[in-house]
Amino acid sequence: MPELYGAVDLGGTKLRAVVADLDGNVAGEIIRPSESDEGPERVIGRMIETLEAAASEAGTAISDLRAVGVASPGALDLVRGLVQEAPQLPGWNGVPLVEIMSERLSLPVLLENDANAAALGENRFGAGRGTRYMVYLTISTGVGGGIIIERKVYHGVSGAAGELGHMIIDMNSAATCPWCERGCLESLASGTAIARRGEELVAAGRAGTLAALREREGEVTSEMMSRGMQMGDEACREVFREAGRYMGIGLANYVNIFNPQAIVVGGGVSRSGPDFFEAAREKMYAHAIRALSKDVRLELAGLGERSGLMGMIARLGQTGH
Repeated sequence: MPELYGAVDLGGTKLRAVVADLDGNVAGEIIRPSESDEGPERVIGRMIETLEAAASEAGTAISDLRAVGVASPGALDLVRGLVQEAPQLPGWNGVPLVEIMSERLSLPVLLENDANAAALGENRFGAGRGTRYMVYLTISTGVGGGIIIERKVYHGVSGAAGELGHMIIDMNSAATCPWCERGCLESLASGTAIARRGEELVAAGRAGTLAALREREGEVTSEMMSRGMQMGDEACREVFREAGRYMGIGLANYVNIFNPQAIVVGGGVSRSGPDFFEAAREKMYAHAIRALSKDVRLELAGLGERSGLMGMIARLGQTGH
């Protein structure tokens, strides 16, 4: 029987755990609420419970796993195994997650940024499989990313590389960002940016279908915008196209900087329909250097919400745990 490893994807609203082998065969998988409003101690307890349930589903016990990987949001100290700060997780400031979990599980525990983990998952098992050089973007509430060089995550000098959403696209834009002030990709093409444009459309009286949805359901979301588009609201459709064009400019820059074999795009916004993705594709190939873009492929992520988990399985394999 192959050796089994555990992985947990730590999120603000839910936890997902898998038990799998290094070939990516999943033997057990469990999803549970994270209960993050109750603080780090409760969440860590829930993480262990969820992992135990996944191991049970796989017909094994945690004690029989080789090691456990955790994909976490926020600012991390990978050397010391700390979650420095995670806006999605109240009270998580300098939490020594690796130390706590390794003590409670009596197993090696590895921590990684969730976007980096997703990048590695897609590279090893998903849409980027077989590539040595890859860029990964996740487009949802924000825009995160990861860089794969020689099939490994590029971390940078302090472990914080891959903030691809904060490339400045339009320094004169009115769209602001709390991290980099103005005009970054996240402020122009994320789900949050799309929702903000939707609110502007409603206020200007330019989106009748969206206005009706907003009146029934409250504040505009990117998911609401997607439904408005599917119901024939052309103003919503144009917002997705506009966001896609901004994304395409960012993608062209990544092609020119990293010369990857593939760019893989995941997250809810990427799955909103063809308008966003095709606008991004068109803009990317229009603006990237031809000698570099002719060999790069643009793909939608293939693993869905498993990307980060499978990336942690791959990462454990790389580290020899």
